[in-house]
Amino acid sequence: MPIFDTPSPISVTIELGVGRVDIAASDRTDTMVEVRPADPSDESDVKTARQIRVEYTGGELLITGPKVGPFDFSRKTRSVVVSVELPAGSRLQAHTQVGDLSVTGRLGECRFKSGTGHVQLEDCGPLHLNTGAGHVTIGSVAGDADVSTGTGKVRIGRIDGNAVIKTSGGVTDVATVAGEAKIRSANGDIVIGHAGAGVDAKTSHGGIQVREAEGGSLNLKTALGDIEIGIAEGVAAWLDLSTGHGRMDNKLDQVSAEPGPSEQTVEVHAQTSFGDLTVRRA
Repeated sequence: MPIFDTPSPISVTIELGVGRVDIAASDRTDTMVEVRPADPSDESDVKTARQIRVEYTGGELLITGPKVGPFDFSRKTRSVVVSVELPAGSRLQAHTQVGDLSVTGRLGECRFKSGTGHVQLEDCGPLHLNTGAGHVTIGSVAGDADVSTGTGKVRIGRIDGNAVIKTSGGVTDVATVAGEAKIRSANGDIVIGHAGAGVDAKTSHGGIQVREAEGGSLNLKTALGDIEIGIAEGVAAWLDLSTGHGRMDNKLDQVSAEPGPSEQTVEVHAQTSFGDLTVRRA
């Protein structure tokens, strides 16, 4: 179990074939790495664990393992578990062919890519995440977030910057996004709790909810599903609503005067082919 002296945050690069990556970030002055077979009774897992290389120099930790060939039809799993305990604020760049990522504590900038794998992140800096299939759960992002999953749910507590989120199938739920948000889903609901700026959200099959919008432009479109929009108190709204087959319900207070020059305004463009449209005060 290698242990390195790391009095300040470090940079971590992980390249694995099949395996799980567990990261624990905390207020500490060293970094500890543990590599073990996913199944100690599986010879291929044990062999792969022995082939993992761990190197550290100049504040950079490198963990690499063998990749699985594209035409490997054997029943060997070759799966490992890599656990890293490191200083909070460290940067992470990880790539697995197949594997989950779990992070507790606070990381700095985080980049993760996996062919298939679930992701759980507690707290990180700017985020770039791509998984071919898997659920994504993130506590908070201190910066911009670019998240993509082929099939899976995306749940994020808070994004302090801009957000780009894509999923082919699954619910997208973001509690708070401070910057601009662009969300695309082929099949699944889109929910934003609090939008501090503009939102561009489209789904082919699913409802769209923006529970509280403070400003900017909302461009919301679904072929099949309801659209619900909450406008923050004290914010004026300009509405462009359209539904092919459904009901439109504007619950905002009707005010004849135009918004003043200093009044914050939300511009809403919402369209559903089959579904209801509701606009109300948050």
